[in-house]
Amino acid sequence: GGSDLEFPHHENEIAQSEAATGKTYANAWLHCGMIRINGEKMSKSLNNFFTIRDVLEKYHPEVVRYLLVSSHYRSAINYSEDSLRESKAALERFYHALKGLPVAEPAGGEAFVERFSTAMNDDFGTPEACAVLFEMVREINRLRESDIAAAAGLAARLKQL
Repeated sequence: GGSDLEFPHHENEIAQSEAATGKTYANAWLHCGMIRINGEKMSKSLNNFFTIRDVLEKYHPEVVRYLLVSSHYRSAINYSEDSLRESKAALERFYHALKGLPVAEPAGGEAFVERFSTAMNDDFGTPEACAVLFEMVREINRLRESDIAAAAGLAARLKQL
């Protein structure tokens, strides 16, 4: 839920849902930063409100997901056409690195895996984890020139993450 929904909002939501269903509602709950539109708070009163359906008419879901994970979950996210274009360009770097490589078993990249895991285990540090993934992309592109099998193995490792 959003950072503006302080105690006991979600605690009540969990209690009501678990009482109604008899099942655990969630194992973890995150309070995320607010979405800002071109630097302003998103709100109906400012008439800068949109739905995810509106966004998905223009952008692939992976682009939206990348925009969301490229910022720390507690930080505000600035939604703009520019930020979505940047997210799309970032994903295209991934796609380009993976394109045309032979299918391979994951191989190599243990240091990348360790750094990725460390970032994710440190308060769900997705910006740092994404930086590690981009380092992997750079290494895959470098390996393409000299060792296609190593590039393919590292690409498979990237896909695992």
